[in-house]
Amino acid sequence: MKSNFLSAACLAFVVTSGAPYAVGQQPTPPPANQPIPSESVPTTAGGWPTPEETVTRMSSKLNLTDDQKARITPIIADRQTQMRALMADTSGRRLQKARKAKSIMSDSDKKIEAILTNDQKKTYAQMKEQTKEQLKARRQQNAGSNMQ
Repeated sequence: MKSNFLSAACLAFVVTSGAPYAVGQQPTPPPANQPIPSESVPTTAGGWPTPEETVTRMSSKLNLTDDQKARITPIIADRQTQMRALMADTSGRRLQKARKAKSIMSDSDKKIEAILTNDQKKTYAQMKEQTKEQLKARRQQNAGSNMQ
């Protein structure tokens, strides 16, 4: 169960950090039956996109101004730092970690939304909903493959 949470948390972070903003790019989650040691928590090198890459992807959908990009980049960087620390922490319970991950994402989303225009907020909400649907589909797909 713990490895399933870590897989889901890692996948959720990757999806919300950049994948929904890059059309056609879908991260491959690690096999659900293999644990994810803390040493394998992704770093920006070959793992999660950098904050700048994430903001560039967001900008392609939201038409961010240079000022908005500059203000959103540290929010994304902070979110990634917090999520990496959470996934590397082996002391917490699965449900507790899931709640913390949700809180981190919610807090950063509120900060980002405060920077966006009303039209951008609507598009951002659609992007988050699309991400949620993609994650749900992947969970169902993984659950089906684990049953075989």
